[in-house]
Amino acid sequence: MAGAQRQIRQAVEGIETWLAHSPHPGEAIVRQAIVLRLLHAAGFDIWNPAEVVPEETNATGHRSDFLIRAGSGKFALEIKGMNITLGAQQFQQASTYAVNEGTRWAIVTNGRVWIAIDEHLPGKWEQRVALKLELGQEGQTFSEDLAALLDAEMWRADGFAGAVQVIRSRQQQRLDEARIRREKTAVVQEIQVKYGISTFALAADAAVRMNELTEAERDVLLGVPVQQSKAKPLPVPFPIVEDSEGGAEEIHFTYQIHGAEAHAVYNPPDGNWTVKAGSTALNRVLGEGGTNATGVKGRRQSYFDSGQLIEKSPELLEYVTDVIYTSASTPAIDIAGASRNGWECWKDSEGRPAQYHRSKPKSQPT
Repeated sequence: MAGAQRQIRQAVEGIETWLAHSPHPGEAIVRQAIVLRLLHAAGFDIWNPAEVVPEETNATGHRSDFLIRAGSGKFALEIKGMNITLGAQQFQQASTYAVNEGTRWAIVTNGRVWIAIDEHLPGKWEQRVALKLELGQEGQTFSEDLAALLDAEMWRADGFAGAVQVIRSRQQQRLDEARIRREKTAVVQEIQVKYGISTFALAADAAVRMNELTEAERDVLLGVPVQQSKAKPLPVPFPIVEDSEGGAEEIHFTYQIHGAEAHAVYNPPDGNWTVKAGSTALNRVLGEGGTNATGVKGRRQSYFDSGQLIEKSPELLEYVTDVIYTSASTPAIDIAGASRNGWECWKDSEGRPAQYHRSKPKSQPT
């Protein structure tokens, strides 16, 4: 799925650029400039009418804008203009066509909002919404989720139910992390001021010892992602490199964002990430006053003071020595100057996210 993620991210960036000047395209433009572009990026053969079937009326007289047939997977795709609010009428139209074509899945979109309908869910049409994505989600989460939703190889393997579960798990994790930041940041700040603790990170550790925070909440506040819940992972199409003892070797990763390019080495045995000298970071800090912004400023100042980081240009900073981090996300946050999930940002030489190389916990002896 790594190729689909990369292609969809690039397509979304292009779409967002022209949407800034044409914010309410009609259905024809949504179809041509958004939907077909994204289907192509996801790996569907949009020039093959047997795979991307346009406006075919079936034996029952129902029709959808597209019927997508890929291997064992199949879904109906209904398209509207971006000025249309999607609701029960569109859900029913797409889902009825899908069922008559022998599939439980339909996707309805106006280009900005993408809604997956599951005919197996009970209740009214609005209650059969299995998933909702929206262009403009924070960071690259829309591109990442859409890549999982549309990945052609996943559809060919009929793996959509598992993909929905994974995306919903991601969405819930983001909500949980946002709630923790909203509710617990002030708790740590109060402890920091009350006891004169020098940094927010040390105050967060103190809050854990005082039972004001859990360790998981502390990790969220410090930019370390909470381990995803028990959702079934998406299929991993590539092997994980292992050493002779069955453990992953050091793995080289790259993170590129808006002209910055960083290189890091991940050492699975100790969990350390080493950002290599010569890597660049964006010379910005987003979310002034927030926990991530405070952490980025503090770490960068420390690296400036120690000579490990310099200002290369008004847009970029440069690491002049190797810098070791103890998590995937903290260096990604420092490089972006904003909240990021490092397990998804860092990519190996084949474009696979670091999550594909993440060590699984070993079974405990009985």
